[in-house]
Amino acid sequence: MLEGATAIPYSDTLIAILKTTSLTYKDDNKFERVDELIVGFVTGSIPNKFKSHVEKAMEEQGFQEIPTDDVFVRLAQYVVLDTILNNEDELAQTICASKLMNYMLVAKALKRSIPNRSYLLQVYDYHLSKYLEKVDKVTEDTQTELRSEVPNADFPLEISEDKAKDLCLVFKEAELYRVERLLTSDKIQNIENPFVRIYVGLCEMFDRLAYHLYNVDLNRIIGLLIGNKDERKRKKLSKIIEELTQTNCEFRNNCSQTAVILLMIKGEEQGAVGDLILPIKEFAVYLYYELLTEKILATQN
Repeated sequence: MLEGATAIPYSDTLIAILKTTSLTYKDDNKFERVDELIVGFVTGSIPNKFKSHVEKAMEEQGFQEIPTDDVFVRLAQYVVLDTILNNEDELAQTICASKLMNYMLVAKALKRSIPNRSYLLQVYDYHLSKYLEKVDKVTEDTQTELRSEVPNADFPLEISEDKAKDLCLVFKEAELYRVERLLTSDKIQNIENPFVRIYVGLCEMFDRLAYHLYNVDLNRIIGLLIGNKDERKRKKLSKIIEELTQTNCEFRNNCSQTAVILLMIKGEEQGAVGDLILPIKEFAVYLYYELLTEKILATQN
């Protein structure tokens, strides 16, 4: 990963020290550590805390040279990729991968060359969309006896394990029905600005869902929120945020450094990313996964 970052190749000893040192960089919150290093290597602005950690370890081992900024970028990238690709906690792995992919919106805006792109492609296999496909075991549209028994007044409160599985299906179908009813309600559909409609609809959807790991049909959700007449709209992200804030659509919850759109809604400057012109569907997808990632994190915490 350091290839091309140094004028003279580092020795095997120094590479081993850098590897060990980078992977021992700790923070009280593993997700905050990943966040700051994602922001660091994507923007090229590496946290001083990480730099000091590496420089101190090199000095203790007798190495006096100070790594270049390009080396620090690649070391930060290495920690993030190792955290994702070698993580035994599958949910933590997918959260970190999704954080990185959410934040690539900034890379798109900066038009900055990011090294080791081939490694980044491996991260896509761990995105939330892939994870939900795997963990959502509740198959829709399966016929169950329970669906005819539940409405009866004498439905037993104690049920068998098989019927408990059926009950999971009934609950999932009820949740998805509630989502669709919300998104097609006058409260949401009467919002004239489609970007505001998307934001309000998705926020309310995630607030009402009792469980966030269903593999929902995202195309269906976005289609309900956008509609045919608005599907070709595109707008500068800064303008979208301005329109959201003018309608008092605040995002009051805490959110990660990698949740670019949510941070902008909270009033935090995100540099050149505001100049990006986003098609409405692309805006909806970015926002959906930022909200989903933050909701899962809040649930885990």
